[in-house]
Amino acid sequence: MKRPLLHITLLCSLLLLACAKKEPSGDVLFKVGDKYVTVKEYLYRGEFTPHPNYSRANKNLEKILLNNLIIEKLFVLERGKTSELMKNENFKNFIQGVAEQKMREQLFYKKAFDVVKPDTNEIKKRYVLSQREYDLEFYTIYNDSIARGIKAEINRRPGAAVSIFDNIRHGDKRPSWHVKWKDPDHINIHEALYSGPLKADSVIGPIPLAHNHWIIMKVVDWKDNILLGGEEQLLRWQEVREKMIRNKASRNWDAYIRKVMRGKNIRFDKNTFVKLADLTFELETASDSREKKDVMQRFWQEEDSTLTIADLPTEEAFLQQPFFTIDGVTWTVGDFRNAVASHPLVYRKNAANRNEFYDQFRIAVADLLRDHYLNKQAYKMGLDKDEKVLRTKEMWRDALVAAYERDQVVKELAEAFPDTTDPYRKRNLEKAFDAYLTDMLEKYKDEIKVDLAEFETLE
Repeated sequence: MKRPLLHITLLCSLLLLACAKKEPSGDVLFKVGDKYVTVKEYLYRGEFTPHPNYSRANKNLEKILLNNLIIEKLFVLERGKTSELMKNENFKNFIQGVAEQKMREQLFYKKAFDVVKPDTNEIKKRYVLSQREYDLEFYTIYNDSIARGIKAEINRRPGAAVSIFDNIRHGDKRPSWHVKWKDPDHINIHEALYSGPLKADSVIGPIPLAHNHWIIMKVVDWKDNILLGGEEQLLRWQEVREKMIRNKASRNWDAYIRKVMRGKNIRFDKNTFVKLADLTFELETASDSREKKDVMQRFWQEEDSTLTIADLPTEEAFLQQPFFTIDGVTWTVGDFRNAVASHPLVYRKNAANRNEFYDQFRIAVADLLRDHYLNKQAYKMGLDKDEKVLRTKEMWRDALVAAYERDQVVKELAEAFPDTTDPYRKRNLEKAFDAYLTDMLEKYKDEIKVDLAEFETLE
């Protein structure tokens, strides 16, 4: 029903704005009853909303997004309180996950980003270094213990760093790399190369990039490309300042996470871990929905399943089994299932085989637990009541409820047109839906208020 909805929205566009009264103030663009959308929210939604391919010369069509958002709020006012979606536990968990993700974002700003105080002298130093380009030789190391061993040896014999580097793969041709300041390199690589000047034959690292992934580099040569022109220099100065702030904030955030997680070690129950990891691996690698269903039946003897780890089976005996222990608390499979319902597991990379997946599954569980403890800190700070969190939560909830209720209305209206072979069925259904929107608009027209002067300034 995407095309009928768009068609009907166009029919209602002038009518909606004709009913609008200017009252919103501050950063509120429009209100519909007790619902409202801010200018920032409108622009954010505009970035991620598909637009029809119409000419900007048609001013009526430019109002499509605004009218769609107004209609969204009308659906929430009309049907939101009785919506079955609002009672759905999976939906509640999803909205909780959205809110907690925003809470962690606000925690990042308060604990890591906002505390960065740019130092002009450091910006000057980094600005000069930003004009430098390096020719490097490097090796990647895919083993934590080997990388740490090389690092310890270099720290013990710093004067032998070059010979240690040269002997990592004796006789092999070394990979080379030309690096510029603007390259989108890993933060640890960028900071190692551009925090201070480096001489030829300087050995950097090994530097950790990810779990079981390190890099060690040697400077072969370097050159400075001096920026000319005031505008180019001002732009680079601002870029250096912004990148320095972001990198320092990232380092602050890593340090804060280490502080929160200090002393918290995960001890998995081996049998439970293997069973859950095997289930998840087979679901991830299943080729189609029927195969996924077979996997679920084989593991859980359940015929009806959503086939996602976020909806693990409810077999009580298994849910009570211990999965892991952390910080003196034992988590059962049921506890884990509840946590995943609002925080799906995210894998850092694809696994080529089952053994690699075990490793990625373990890391994904650790990441979930990290966010669990960060959520605790955010709740302690009252960030669940933060205005940005509340607005994000409402934006997602209203958008999904409105879309669900729109589809319910279409299904209800379609019952009046059961003959799917009728060539006029689509047109009649569009008219019925348009009439429904018009009636809903008439009911709430006095509650729609739009700041048209502000709207006209937006692109």
